[in-house]
Amino acid sequence: MMEYQLIDSGNLKKLEKFGSYIISRPCAQAIWKPKLQDVWNDADFIFLRDDRNKWINKTNKKESWIIEVDKVKLNLKLTDFGHIGFFPEHLFLCNKMQDLISRRDKKLNILNLFAYTGLASLFAAKNGARVCHVDSSKPTTLWAKENLGINNFKNPEIRFIVDDVMKFLKREEKRESKYDGIILDPPSFGRGINNEVFKIESDIYPLLEICRKLLVDELSFIIFSCHTPGFTKIVLKNFFTDLFKEEKHLEIDELLINSQKGYSLPSGFYVIWKKNEL
Repeated sequence: MMEYQLIDSGNLKKLEKFGSYIISRPCAQAIWKPKLQDVWNDADFIFLRDDRNKWINKTNKKESWIIEVDKVKLNLKLTDFGHIGFFPEHLFLCNKMQDLISRRDKKLNILNLFAYTGLASLFAAKNGARVCHVDSSKPTTLWAKENLGINNFKNPEIRFIVDDVMKFLKREEKRESKYDGIILDPPSFGRGINNEVFKIESDIYPLLEICRKLLVDELSFIIFSCHTPGFTKIVLKNFFTDLFKEEKHLEIDELLINSQKGYSLPSGFYVIWKKNEL
């Protein structure tokens, strides 16, 4: 079941349907004109960034609700930043991950970094993986736990860690921990639980160097997504080729959210690197 739809985009906005809710939000890359017109009046919620961030509730609906995407339930909520706890472009990568997990005949250990509300963690657990979910935000991690609680997975194995990602990785390196797959969606800029600063330009290389060391020697993978301006397909190709000293097992492309009637919406880039071929 898929309860998400990109209805239309344009005029620096996007119109999306999440279950029975229709939401209009700013979208800087939607510089074109919308293909549809009347549908924009159907929005239940409109997020504005005029003078200050604010939601307009046009239909008096509740500000939290549950949807289901590919047999995974998610609890969505309106936040002060205009987010709702779900980035639809990551569904594509979750399906890629499912395919990689399904090719193995053993229980995989998956590490999900900057794990947010747990979409990838839930998909991995649903497919029988053992998951370590790491995020520096306690409220967001509690949200991820809520998401796990509303799903009826059989014996899910998710360990939730609230910690600065780099500090956690350094400890895992000392412990000689190993993972079959690592998923990460780093922010352009972020702060850890003790005010540690993360800047993607300076910190992503050492971070991924440790990730490489944590992978098992046999078949393994890294799924990386990025929404930072300037981190283009060529930039990521150069970066991963330099880091792993090869291009053979690299898949790099633009993340897209497709629309049945409107334009496809670009939403960053992704890299899938596979250690040996899966």
